[in-house]
Amino acid sequence: MAITKEQWAEIEKQLSGLMGRVDMLCDGYKVSAQVEKNKMTLVVTIYVDGYIRGEWLFNKNGSEIPLKFHQEKKRFVFSAKFRALLAKQAKSKYFNKDERDKAAADSKKTSSHYWPHWPNAKAFCRHIRKTCTSIELVKIGY
Repeated sequence: MAITKEQWAEIEKQLSGLMGRVDMLCDGYKVSAQVEKNKMTLVVTIYVDGYIRGEWLFNKNGSEIPLKFHQEKKRFVFSAKFRALLAKQAKSKYFNKDERDKAAADSKKTSSHYWPHWPNAKAFCRHIRKTCTSIELVKIGY
């Protein structure tokens, strides 16, 4: 059974409070979203089948779980100073074409990791609506 507009509003309201928790069944996975403190801010933390696994952080094995439920964070591999040097090297005629192409590619290289925390309920709800085909509400609150 699909979640109605009123239920989405109730989910967002529950996860916007101090001690909110929502249990859902998304594409066959039991997903628990609860409000927790991360450093000095409140975030929505996602547990899939009751776990947050370290192997999902970098997704080396190609699992679909971090893609569906976790927030992707992208960072440049190299510092801004080194990227500027690579961009300059990519334009220089001093280097041959292969070296210039490699420098241009390296200046844009990024690394991704998947974080199980969302900054707010609205961002989490928007993401799972896009990535999951079937979403069922199991329980709201503790």
